Amino acid sequence: MIRPMLLCDISQVTSLGRRMHEESPIYSKSIFDPQKVIHLLHHSLSIPQEMCVLINVEDDVVTGGIIGISQENWYGPDREASDVALFIHKDKRGGMLAARLIRAYESWAKSIGAKVINLGVSTGIHVEKTTALYKRLGYDEPAYNLRKRL
Repeated sequence: MIRPMLLCDISQVTSLGRRMHEESPIYSKSIFDPQKVIHLLHHSLSIPQEMCVLINVEDDVVTGGIIGISQENWYGPDREASDVALFIHKDKRGGMLAARLIRAYESWAKSIGAKVINLGVSTGIHVEKTTALYKRLGYDEPAYNLRKRL
């Protein structure tokens, strides 16, 4: 069942975030600070217009989730939504869960008046498969971010 994250889910969502961090060839090169993640997740509960954390729960276990943020454009009042993270436990990949999480994220974005919805693939995990899924769901070719480690 996909639903908004609750306070009681923060520990499991943090653990899922750690798994994503460890699996990512990009993120795993950086420090994972669980206290920072916990703080962010607590904060997200108080700003539903600006941030959502949607999770999938099966038998009281968080098996996947998506974090989205929203803000007005820097040049005008239109609101955009962007994903921060989309991750599904390895055992639950290959089905419809990612698409269902994205659809839930889209519903949240529409509910807060977003005019544009952005999705990215910044983890380096299954980039081709993820991009193909986004295209099947109606997204344009994602903009590519170039990265330089300092």
